[in-house]
Amino acid sequence: MPDKRIHPSIVLLMVAIAIILAAGVFLAINVIQNRNRAAEPDPAAGNFLVTVGAEQISLQVDPNLRPTIIEAPVDNTPRTEDAPDEQIQEATATPEPTAVPVDTQAATAVPAPAVAKIIFIDYTVQQGDTLYSISDRLDTSISLMAEHDIAQDNLVPGQIIRLPIGNPEFCAGRGRPYAIGEGDTAYNLSERFNTTPQNLQAINSLDVNFTIRTADIICIP
Repeated sequence: MPDKRIHPSIVLLMVAIAIILAAGVFLAINVIQNRNRAAEPDPAAGNFLVTVGAEQISLQVDPNLRPTIIEAPVDNTPRTEDAPDEQIQEATATPEPTAVPVDTQAATAVPAPAVAKIIFIDYTVQQGDTLYSISDRLDTSISLMAEHDIAQDNLVPGQIIRLPIGNPEFCAGRGRPYAIGEGDTAYNLSERFNTTPQNLQAINSLDVNFTIRTADIICIP
C-alpha cells in the first residue's frame, strides 16, 4: 500500500504561497482605501467636489476665504418661440419717411396776364377819312393814333393801317372802352354819357382827383 502522507516540503511551500497571497490582498486593500480617501472631499481642509458638465472636479478653497453660495432666482416666465427672420427684420427696420404730396398745380400756377387795354385791327382807309371821323366811329382817339405814329398823311384811300382801338375784353362787365382825347375829363365825360364822375371813378379805379390821361382807355358804363 503506497504512502499517502504529504511531504513536509510541499506543506511549507503551500503555507508560503498562502502568506504571500494574503499579504498581496492586504496591500491591495490598503492602496484602494488610500485612493478613496484622497478622492473624497474634505470640507475641513477646504476640498469640495464641483460638477461641471458630466464630470466632477475637486475644488480646493481656503477655509478663511470660503465663498457664500447664493441661490439664483428662477425665471418662470414662459419663453416664446423665436420670431422668423422676416418678422425680426420688419420689427427692427426703420420706417421710411412718408412722402408728402406736392400740389404741382399750385406750385406751377402762373397768374393770368392782365387783359390789354389796347388791341390793333387792320383798317382799310376810306375815301374822305380823317383822324376825327375815324375816332368818332371807332373806339380810338386822335391822341391814341398819334402815339402809334398815325397821322393824317397816312390816311391814303385803299391803304391798310394797323389801327389802335380800346379792347372790349378789358371792359367786359364794366361797360365799353373809350379812348381819351384832348380836353376830356371825368366830369364832361360823365355828362356826355349820362353817368357821374364817382361812377367813372369806381369803375376805373381813378384817384381822388378823378385823373384821366390822354390816349388812355377807360370804361364807360
